[in-house]
Amino acid sequence: MNSKHLLAILALLASAATMADNGVDWESLNEEQQQVLRVFADSWAELDPERQRQLSVGAERWSQMSDAERQGARQRFGNWRKLSDQQRDTIRRRYQEFQKLPPEDQRRIRENFRRFQEISPERRQMLRDRFRDLTPEQRQRLRDRLSDRQVRPAATRD
Repeated sequence: MNSKHLLAILALLASAATMADNGVDWESLNEEQQQVLRVFADSWAELDPERQRQLSVGAERWSQMSDAERQGARQRFGNWRKLSDQQRDTIRRRYQEFQKLPPEDQRRIRENFRRFQEISPERRQMLRDRFRDLTPEQRQRLRDRLSDRQVRPAATRD
């Protein structure tokens, strides 16, 4: 490869990297996205490009939601805003840890959460209280027991 080709390739790569860092132009958003994101209109150009992409994707998702889905999202966002910074950081960290788990572990956790949600609120609170009263050692033994139960086939369980 001669130096002209190498320079052309480097120029294209640099151009692509620059374009990727530019984010999303306000004018490229459709009317509905601009309406959803109107609070950012004056400061849009100053936002981090990744933040612009996240907001534009979120606005697109919002426009595809039903009224019931939007109401649920509003409620979850309100709950999120009520959390302390420390609580939000903990949730973010745990979510990142969850994302690193193998798909089978993620599926198992989701299934266990779904089953927990099906339990009556009174029973859920009782289980939370009992877990909270356990010592750290007792909690670890419980986790280990439950983990063993998940790994062993049902036919070999006691």
